[in-house]
Amino acid sequence: MIAQRHSIVFCFLSALVILLFHYFTISTFTQLVVLTGAVILAGLPHGALDPLLFTQTNGEINHKRSIRFYLSYVSGATVTFMFWLWQPELSLVLFLVISAWHFADDWGAALPRSYQLGVGASVIILPVFFQPVEVIMLFGYLGVNWSEAAVANLIFIPGVFACAVMILAILTSLYRKSWVSLEVFSLGALTFLTPPLIFFSVYFCLLHSPRHILKVIEVLKPNIRSILIYGITFTLLSVVIIFVAVESRTAIQSSAALTQAIFVGLFCLTVPHMFVVNRFRDNLANRRSAKHS
Repeated sequence: MIAQRHSIVFCFLSALVILLFHYFTISTFTQLVVLTGAVILAGLPHGALDPLLFTQTNGEINHKRSIRFYLSYVSGATVTFMFWLWQPELSLVLFLVISAWHFADDWGAALPRSYQLGVGASVIILPVFFQPVEVIMLFGYLGVNWSEAAVANLIFIPGVFACAVMILAILTSLYRKSWVSLEVFSLGALTFLTPPLIFFSVYFCLLHSPRHILKVIEVLKPNIRSILIYGITFTLLSVVIIFVAVESRTAIQSSAALTQAIFVGLFCLTVPHMFVVNRFRDNLANRRSAKHS
């Protein structure tokens, strides 16, 4: 019931955003500022709950295991950041692939696995398919200089496939879970009718992050105090680390610098975050399997 209500709210807000951008145009830098604020307020907090997932997965832990967890988490993010500096093009490809895989979990309880992966990949593919010029400009900000013609040719077949998957997902859920159909339709409309940065802001901060937080609350049932402490503390720490890392290379006063701060920072945090989430999910599945056996 909570998932359905969240989905309906997301679809309503998506419609408002589409309507807004039908009448107004804002600059890329302003979009990046909006995305930065949205990620800080609504995006990073869902990863900040990873210590709670780690505790649940490993049971009672002492200070040494806690320190080992935090050190491994920071080390993973640091190694990822260094790898981006060394191989930005390969890092971008890896980022897109692991993001597609990670986003598929948003429909873990709503769609068959094949459709989950298809919609997760479509979230990455369709903005490039529908808005190649804007996306290539963002890639350039990240230090990846791919030509528009090359990207257009490369993305054509995956883009057509992604459109087909989205349509099939909508039709498959239309009668059994109409709210899922409306949600997938809203995502497709956002990729087509809004700039890529705005689409990502809406999807990541209004669907992906809240859905993860709701799942954590449903499974772990933590008290509000724990959520606030972990959420606020580790969100602020992540923001400081990201901006210090980027500021050390360039002043954060341009579209390129903001793009790097957001997406390179998210890449660095997504890698250790996925390890924690996947281990928690596997542990939860094993417990349910043992209970029913």
